[in-house]
Amino acid sequence: MPIIYSNTADGYVNKTNQSSWANARDASTGSGTSATNTSALGFVYVIRAAGRGGGITYGVYRSFLFFDTSGITANVASATLSIYGTSATPDGSIIAVKSTAFGGDGGTALATSDFDAISGWSAGSSLAGSATVYGAQKLTSAWNQNAYNDFTATSDLLADMKNNNVVIICLMDYTNDYLNNALTSNALLNVGGFYSNYSGTSRDPKIDYTLATGYANNVNGVASANISKVMGVATANISKINGI
Repeated sequence: MPIIYSNTADGYVNKTNQSSWANARDASTGSGTSATNTSALGFVYVIRAAGRGGGITYGVYRSFLFFDTSGITANVASATLSIYGTSATPDGSIIAVKSTAFGGDGGTALATSDFDAISGWSAGSSLAGSATVYGAQKLTSAWNQNAYNDFTATSDLLADMKNNNVVIICLMDYTNDYLNNALTSNALLNVGGFYSNYSGTSRDPKIDYTLATGYANNVNGVASANISKVMGVATANISKINGI
């Protein structure tokens, strides 16, 4: 099974020490970024805490990965996004969504301006129904430490792996950040994970995938992914139609 590893430019963007949930979550520019970490306890992270001078402060961390998919020209039958986990709080959550970070094509470095580089982003609103989900939410009560955690690729991710030269992914807190539910009591919810700067590839973010077999072209305007048979013959048994 082929494997693609995340580019070493991957990392996180955060917005920290904000006086309100909206200032932290809905910011267009982050407070800081790092693309040199080997791992981060705040791979995905939301916090509400007492401020040093009184009052309450909020913070949000989001991680961004990108994968070179330029070599994939056939339909992708299935894929799994895998993140090697470190520690996590038991009541957190994480989801993988499509991102436009790294300039949208992997051509620029991760920047604080990428904090809201999420497909379907709308400040002040839940992303449910607007963001393009690449891997459904996972509860951190089941998060593996010192092992890979798998997200089954959605049909959107499978299509983008074939049609785009890069796939860019944002991993974010699901319950509070993605759904825009403000923390109402002091809490720190984190999901830890490794980036591609870790030595070797044994803990790097990765996508394992399987290519579809058989005919992979559109027929009369119908996408091959929606065709199971042509003239009664299963597409898995067809290599060409009219020489194509």
